[in-house]
Amino acid sequence: MLEKCCVQDLLVKNQGDHKDSLYDVDVVIKVLQCYVLGMSSDSAAKVHTVGRLVDGYLSQVARDQMLKVESFKLLVEVLPQNARECDDNLYKVIDMYLKAHPYLTEEDRENVCSILEYHRLSQEARQHVMKNDRLPLKLSTGFVLLEQVNMSWTMTSKGSNYQRTKTQTSMSMRVSKDFENIQMNQEIKVMRKDVEMMKSQLLELSTCKMKLQKQMKICTR
Repeated sequence: MLEKCCVQDLLVKNQGDHKDSLYDVDVVIKVLQCYVLGMSSDSAAKVHTVGRLVDGYLSQVARDQMLKVESFKLLVEVLPQNARECDDNLYKVIDMYLKAHPYLTEEDRENVCSILEYHRLSQEARQHVMKNDRLPLKLSTGFVLLEQVNMSWTMTSKGSNYQRTKTQTSMSMRVSKDFENIQMNQEIKVMRKDVEMMKSQLLELSTCKMKLQKQMKICTR
């Protein structure tokens, strides 16, 4: 009956003697683990309902400064990937947690963000990721690289003659080999500018294509 619950039903105050969080997240984790064990017979609609419920719950507990990384990560990962149509809401609650816990180590931030995948986020969310200084450098770098490659493929598919496309693809491959050695935020800023430039080029190509199509229609009349 979990899909019939609301977020308030899950917000149980922690009554333990040793309070390590405002809400009793352990009991919610256990409930979700039991649900996952028997969810094979549930419809996709029910599973997505539970996914939205958990994301709503996460948005409440993520602000708790006492909530440990291990507990938050268990809540984030307890549901299978198919419980969410996309990970935009999941990314938002992870960002909330990082904002409420600014003193996490780089290792802890990587641990919290490890579930995020490029292809599971909308374009809007990807753009936010690349500009989000709260995220671990490794994740931001990976997303910038993937965005560069994605833009290169898009421009190539549209018949771009820009030499920049070839240059960007080569650069992405080169930077990928040195991925683990990237330590400075300046690298991220340069790569972000490259992505914005490629977007501008792509927009210019689309505009030119539309003009050509209009001219062809006039010529064939």
